[in-house]
Amino acid sequence: MATKRVHFAATNVLYSPIPNTPSPSFSISSLPSEEDSSGPSTPPLLEPIPTSYPATPFPSIIEPFPELSPPPPHIQIHFLLAFTPTTDPSLIYDLSLPPNYLTEQFPSQVFSEPATNPPLPNLVITSSQFPWKIVVNPSHDHSDVVTVSDVFTALYHGLRPSVHPAEYETTLDRDLVDAAYYARCGRVRDADARLLERRKGVKRVDTLKGRTQFLGLAGTVKSPNHWELYLA
Repeated sequence: MATKRVHFAATNVLYSPIPNTPSPSFSISSLPSEEDSSGPSTPPLLEPIPTSYPATPFPSIIEPFPELSPPPPHIQIHFLLAFTPTTDPSLIYDLSLPPNYLTEQFPSQVFSEPATNPPLPNLVITSSQFPWKIVVNPSHDHSDVVTVSDVFTALYHGLRPSVHPAEYETTLDRDLVDAAYYARCGRVRDADARLLERRKGVKRVDTLKGRTQFLGLAGTVKSPNHWELYLA
Protein backbone atom coordinates (compact mmCIF):
# COMPACT_ATOMS: atom_id res chain seq x y z
CA MET A 1 0.00 0.00 0.00
CA ALA A 2 1.35 3.46 -0.94
CA THR A 3 2.10 5.78 1.97
CA LYS A 4 0.02 8.98 2.10
CA ARG A 5 1.99 12.17 2.42
CA VAL A 6 0.80 15.72 2.71
CA HIS A 7 2.26 18.36 0.43
CA PHE A 8 3.22 21.99 0.71
CA ALA A 9 3.20 24.79 -1.81
CA ALA A 10 6.40 25.13 -3.81
CA THR A 11 6.69 28.82 -2.89
CA ASN A 12 5.83 30.76 0.23
CA VAL A 13 3.26 33.30 -0.98
CA LEU A 14 2.29 36.31 1.12
CA TYR A 15 -1.41 37.15 0.98
CA SER A 16 -2.56 40.74 1.33
CA PRO A 17 -6.06 41.71 2.50
CA ILE A 18 -8.83 41.15 -0.01
CA PRO A 19 -8.81 44.03 -2.56
CA ASN A 20 -11.87 46.12 -3.32
CA THR A 21 -12.78 44.06 -6.33
CA PRO A 22 -15.49 41.43 -6.83
CA SER A 23 -14.52 37.87 -5.93
CA PRO A 24 -13.32 35.76 -8.89
CA SER A 25 -15.43 32.91 -10.17
CA PHE A 26 -14.52 29.40 -9.11
CA SER A 27 -13.89 26.42 -11.33
CA ILE A 28 -16.68 23.87 -11.29
CA SER A 29 -14.23 21.06 -11.93
CA SER A 30 -12.40 21.62 -8.64
CA LEU A 31 -15.45 21.52 -6.41
CA PRO A 32 -18.30 19.09 -5.78
CA SER A 33 -21.16 19.39 -8.24
CA GLU A 34 -24.30 20.87 -6.71
CA GLU A 35 -26.37 18.64 -9.03
CA ASP A 36 -24.70 15.42 -7.96
CA SER A 37 -27.38 13.40 -6.22
CA SER A 38 -24.75 11.54 -4.19
CA GLY A 39 -23.69 14.73 -2.38
CA PRO A 40 -25.49 16.50 0.44
CA SER A 41 -28.77 18.12 -0.51
CA THR A 42 -29.03 21.90 -0.62
CA PRO A 43 -30.90 23.30 2.40
CA PRO A 44 -34.31 24.71 1.45
CA LEU A 45 -35.07 28.41 1.41
CA LEU A 46 -35.75 29.50 4.96
CA GLU A 47 -38.84 31.63 5.52
CA PRO A 48 -39.78 34.06 6.80
CA ILE A 49 -36.60 36.13 6.50
CA PRO A 50 -36.13 38.47 9.47
CA THR A 51 -36.54 42.11 8.53
CA SER A 52 -34.47 43.49 11.40
CA TYR A 53 -31.20 42.78 13.12
CA PRO A 54 -31.23 40.60 16.23
CA ALA A 55 -30.07 42.13 19.46
CA THR A 56 -26.42 41.12 19.70
CA PRO A 57 -24.79 43.83 21.82
CA PHE A 58 -21.33 43.77 23.27
CA PRO A 59 -21.14 42.15 26.71
CA SER A 60 -21.77 44.49 29.61
CA ILE A 61 -18.57 45.49 31.40
CA ILE A 62 -18.20 47.12 34.78
CA GLU A 63 -15.32 49.57 34.70
CA PRO A 64 -13.93 51.11 37.90
CA PHE A 65 -13.07 54.30 36.01
CA PRO A 66 -15.53 54.55 33.12
CA GLU A 67 -14.34 58.03 32.21
CA LEU A 68 -10.90 56.53 31.41
CA SER A 69 -12.10 53.41 29.65
CA PRO A 70 -15.54 53.91 28.11
CA PRO A 71 -17.40 50.77 27.02
CA PRO A 72 -17.68 50.11 23.28
CA PRO A 73 -20.78 51.43 21.52
CA HIS A 74 -23.78 49.22 20.88
CA ILE A 75 -23.22 47.35 17.61
CA GLN A 76 -25.57 44.77 16.14
CA ILE A 77 -24.58 42.00 13.74
CA HIS A 78 -26.69 40.83 10.79
CA PHE A 79 -28.92 37.87 11.64
CA LEU A 80 -27.08 35.64 9.12
CA LEU A 81 -23.79 36.31 10.92
CA ALA A 82 -24.93 36.33 14.55
CA PHE A 83 -23.62 33.70 16.95
CA THR A 84 -26.53 32.38 19.02
CA PRO A 85 -25.23 29.66 21.37
CA THR A 86 -28.70 28.43 22.34
CA THR A 87 -30.00 28.00 18.77
CA ASP A 88 -28.74 26.74 15.42
CA PRO A 89 -27.07 29.20 13.02
CA SER A 90 -29.35 30.89 10.49
CA LEU A 91 -27.59 29.20 7.56
CA ILE A 92 -25.39 26.20 6.83
CA TYR A 93 -21.88 27.04 5.66
CA ASP A 94 -18.70 24.97 5.50
CA LEU A 95 -15.70 27.31 5.42
CA SER A 96 -13.71 24.84 3.31
CA LEU A 97 -16.06 25.57 0.39
CA PRO A 98 -16.54 28.87 -1.47
CA PRO A 99 -19.70 30.72 -0.40
CA ASN A 100 -21.29 30.64 -3.87
CA TYR A 101 -24.12 28.33 -2.88
CA LEU A 102 -25.29 30.43 0.09
CA THR A 103 -27.69 32.32 -2.17
CA GLU A 104 -29.60 29.06 -2.54
CA GLN A 105 -30.50 29.30 1.14
CA PHE A 106 -31.46 32.99 1.15
CA PRO A 107 -32.18 35.55 -1.60
CA SER A 108 -29.04 37.17 -2.99
CA GLN A 109 -30.10 40.67 -1.93
CA VAL A 110 -29.84 39.64 1.73
CA PHE A 111 -26.09 39.12 1.30
CA SER A 112 -25.73 42.67 -0.04
CA GLU A 113 -27.00 44.14 3.22
CA PRO A 114 -24.58 45.72 5.73
CA ALA A 115 -22.93 43.21 8.02
CA THR A 116 -23.49 45.42 11.07
CA ASN A 117 -25.86 48.06 12.29
CA PRO A 118 -24.66 50.76 12.16
CA PRO A 119 -22.57 49.85 9.09
CA LEU A 120 -18.78 49.63 9.50
CA PRO A 121 -16.02 50.22 6.89
CA ASN A 122 -14.06 47.11 7.96
CA LEU A 123 -14.11 44.20 10.37
CA VAL A 124 -11.35 42.21 12.06
CA ILE A 125 -12.19 38.55 12.73
CA THR A 126 -10.25 36.31 15.10
CA SER A 127 -10.91 32.87 16.56
CA SER A 128 -9.59 30.60 19.26
CA GLN A 129 -9.26 27.96 16.51
CA PHE A 130 -6.47 29.76 14.59
CA PRO A 131 -3.79 32.41 15.26
CA TRP A 132 -4.49 34.67 12.28
CA LYS A 133 -6.55 37.80 11.90
CA ILE A 134 -8.93 38.00 8.97
CA VAL A 135 -9.58 41.57 7.84
CA VAL A 136 -12.84 42.21 5.99
CA ASN A 137 -12.98 45.17 3.60
CA PRO A 138 -15.76 46.24 1.22
CA SER A 139 -15.50 44.29 -2.03
CA HIS A 140 -17.04 46.94 -4.25
CA ASP A 141 -15.41 50.14 -5.45
CA HIS A 142 -16.67 53.39 -3.97
CA SER A 143 -18.16 51.57 -0.99
CA ASP A 144 -17.22 52.05 2.64
CA VAL A 145 -19.65 49.49 4.05
CA VAL A 146 -18.85 45.84 4.77
CA THR A 147 -21.66 43.56 3.61
CA VAL A 148 -22.70 40.06 4.65
CA SER A 149 -21.23 38.71 1.42
CA ASP A 150 -17.91 40.45 2.16
CA VAL A 151 -17.67 38.61 5.48
CA PHE A 152 -18.23 35.13 4.03
CA THR A 153 -15.87 35.83 1.11
CA ALA A 154 -13.15 37.10 3.47
CA LEU A 155 -13.48 34.05 5.72
CA TYR A 156 -13.10 31.69 2.77
CA HIS A 157 -10.08 33.46 1.28
CA GLY A 158 -8.54 34.05 4.70
CA LEU A 159 -8.30 30.28 5.22
CA ARG A 160 -7.08 29.41 1.71
CA PRO A 161 -3.35 30.32 2.00
CA SER A 162 -0.94 27.40 2.15
CA VAL A 163 0.70 26.49 5.45
CA HIS A 164 4.46 26.90 5.54
CA PRO A 165 6.34 23.65 6.38
CA ALA A 166 7.86 25.26 9.49
CA GLU A 167 4.40 26.24 10.67
CA TYR A 168 3.13 22.73 9.99
CA GLU A 169 5.90 21.22 12.12
CA THR A 170 4.78 23.25 15.14
CA THR A 171 1.13 22.26 14.71
CA LEU A 172 -0.37 19.95 17.32
CA ASP A 173 -2.39 16.89 16.26
CA ARG A 174 -0.85 16.79 12.80
CA ASP A 175 -2.64 13.52 12.09
CA LEU A 176 -5.95 15.39 12.34
CA VAL A 177 -4.62 18.12 10.06
CA ASP A 178 -3.54 15.45 7.54
CA ALA A 179 -6.99 13.83 7.71
CA ALA A 180 -8.66 17.19 7.02
CA TYR A 181 -6.28 17.77 4.09
CA TYR A 182 -7.10 14.41 2.48
CA ALA A 183 -10.83 14.83 3.12
CA ARG A 184 -10.85 18.26 1.48
CA CYS A 185 -8.90 17.07 -1.56
CA GLY A 186 -11.04 13.95 -1.76
CA ARG A 187 -14.15 16.03 -2.32
CA VAL A 188 -12.76 17.10 -5.72
CA ARG A 189 -14.31 14.57 -8.10
CA ASP A 190 -12.18 15.23 -11.18
CA ALA A 191 -8.96 13.17 -10.90
CA ASP A 192 -6.67 15.78 -12.48
CA ALA A 193 -8.17 18.61 -10.45
CA ARG A 194 -7.88 16.49 -7.30
CA LEU A 195 -4.18 15.86 -7.96
CA LEU A 196 -3.66 19.58 -8.55
CA GLU A 197 -5.39 20.42 -5.28
CA ARG A 198 -3.15 17.96 -3.41
CA ARG A 199 -0.05 19.56 -4.92
CA LYS A 200 -1.15 22.94 -3.56
CA GLY A 201 -0.46 21.53 -0.13
CA VAL A 202 -1.90 21.87 3.34
CA LYS A 203 -3.95 25.04 3.76
CA ARG A 204 -4.93 27.04 6.79
CA VAL A 205 -8.43 25.60 6.66
CA ASP A 206 -6.94 22.12 7.21
CA THR A 207 -5.48 23.24 10.54
CA LEU A 208 -9.05 23.59 11.80
CA LYS A 209 -9.01 19.75 11.88
CA GLY A 210 -12.49 19.41 10.45
CA ARG A 211 -14.10 22.14 12.56
CA THR A 212 -15.20 24.17 9.56
CA GLN A 213 -18.93 24.69 10.18
CA PHE A 214 -19.78 28.37 10.61
CA LEU A 215 -21.64 29.09 13.85
CA GLY A 216 -21.49 32.88 13.79
CA LEU A 217 -19.70 35.99 15.01
CA ALA A 218 -19.84 37.56 18.46
CA GLY A 219 -18.70 41.02 19.50
CA THR A 220 -15.67 41.57 21.70
CA VAL A 221 -14.53 44.34 24.05
CA LYS A 222 -11.42 45.04 21.95
CA SER A 223 -13.13 47.43 19.53
CA PRO A 224 -16.49 47.85 17.77
CA ASN A 225 -15.14 46.26 14.57
CA HIS A 226 -13.43 43.29 16.25
CA TRP A 227 -15.46 40.06 16.14
CA GLU A 228 -14.89 36.51 17.34
CA LEU A 229 -15.60 33.60 15.00
CA TYR A 230 -17.17 30.42 16.40
CA LEU A 231 -16.91 27.08 14.60
CA ALA A 232 -18.09 23.51 15.03
